Order: sequence, then C-alpha cells, then structure tokens
Amino acid sequence: MQPRDKQHVSNPITATLRPYWQYRDLVRNLVIKDLKVRYQGAVLGFFWSLGNPLALILLYDFVFTHVFRSNLPHYILYLVIGVLHYNLFSQAVSQSCESLTSASGLIQKIYFPRILVPTSSLLFTLALWVIAILILVVLYPFLGGVYHWGLLLYPLALGLYIAFIWGIVLAFSVLQVELRDLKHMVDIALMFGFWFTPIGYDINVLKPTTREIISLNPLTQFMDLFHALLYSGTLPALNHVLIACAWTLGTVTVGMVLFRRKARHLVEDL
Repeated sequence: MQPRDKQHVSNPITATLRPYWQYRDLVRNLVIKDLKVRYQGAVLGFFWSLGNPLALILLYDFVFTHVFRSNLPHYILYLVIGVLHYNLFSQAVSQSCESLTSASGLIQKIYFPRILVPTSSLLFTLALWVIAILILVVLYPFLGGVYHWGLLLYPLALGLYIAFIWGIVLAFSVLQVELRDLKHMVDIALMFGFWFTPIGYDINVLKPTTREIISLNPLTQFMDLFHALLYSGTLPALNHVLIACAWTLGTVTVGMVLFRRKARHLVEDL
C-alpha cells in the first residue's frame, strides 16, 4: 500500500499533464493543417518560411555594414542570431492573436482543453523556425561561430525563451476574442519592438539613458543570453539569467490565469 501512495505523490506533473496528453493527436492534426493551408500550392513550400528572416538579415547587414557601419566582428553572425530569435517571438505572438477565433468552429462543436489551440499555434511556428535554426547550425562556423562547452546550455536558454513566449501567446489569444483590434496593435508593437531590442546593434554603444530604456525590454535579456552563448562564446551574466527567469515566470503565470478565467465563457464569446 505504501509504494502505491508514494508513486501517486511523486508524480504530480504526470497527473497534471495526462488529461492533455490524450489529445496529442488533435494537436498534431492542428499543426499539420496549418502547415498545409499556409503552403498549399507553393512550389518551395516550407522554404518560404525563410524568406522574411533572410530578407531582414540581408537588408540590415547592408544598412549596418555599408550605411551605418558596425564595429562588431563577425557582424553577420550577431545579426543572424538576433533576427532568427526575434522572428520566432514575432511570428508566434502575431499568429496567436487569431488562433482561437480562427478555430471557433472546432471549439463550438467538440470539447477539448482550449489551451491546446494557442499551444498548437506556437508549435506550428516552432516547426517552421526549426528549419531556419538548422541552417544556422550548418553555417555557424563559417559565420565566425566558435564551438565551446557553453553551447550545451543553449537548449535551456531556448526552452526558457519558448516558455516566455507561450505565456504571452496564451494571454493574447484569449484577449483577441474580446478585443478584435488587438492583433493590429500587436503587429505595430512588434515593428517597434524590433528596434527596441538589441538585434542589429550592441547595447553597450548606446547612451546611458537609451541603454536603460532598452534594458527594460524583456527581450533584451533573452538576446543577451543568445548572443553570449552563440556569438561571444561566453556564459551569460547571472543577473541576465535571473531577470529572464523572472520574466518567464511572470508571463506564464499571467497567461495561464487569464486564459483559465476567460476560457469559461469562450464558446459564448466566439
């Protein structure tokens, strides 16, 4: 009797995730459906997912190399790291706004955990983004990247970043149901966010006042993690890691609480 009780107590995470795991086929089908719809009839298919980040990289590499010259060594690597990771955030957040409204027919017909809809939207974005990051892995040494033991921490930093994004995805997906103008505001904010994030420039070259403003952007902390590991070949500063963890905990907590409250009346609101 005691071993059973001990096993029951020692697996609270498994007990929490089990109700969602049984809907894994639904999540997979939602992701596959989105992939088919987006690239239906396109000759190059998934490779179009590289079009936007590749165009941005080429554009900003030209601007900061030939117009506003950057003194950063291996600047293209610095730029690629920033653009790819910001693009993950931008696309995931933008697409999440309409994830619930676009799935209103499915939500109103059958019951399943509603949280799986915005989660599948994030997984869809990740599926496309993996192609871009794999290309970076291949080109990494040619762009000036140096292999070091600290790279083993990159999956942890990426997982923290994805959790941070997931919290925002949950919040925006359910807020869009009531505020149908939200996506338009989010898309504008994402354009500004690109320049208020140290993607194509080093934050240390900015004036102190400007640097303090940029530091308030939570994405700045995550870019510091990625640039430290992938560009500088060093371990991230501990304070940056702690701040990134705090932002992640905050977005996940707010996102889940807000989603659970709004999901009760989701069918009626849709």
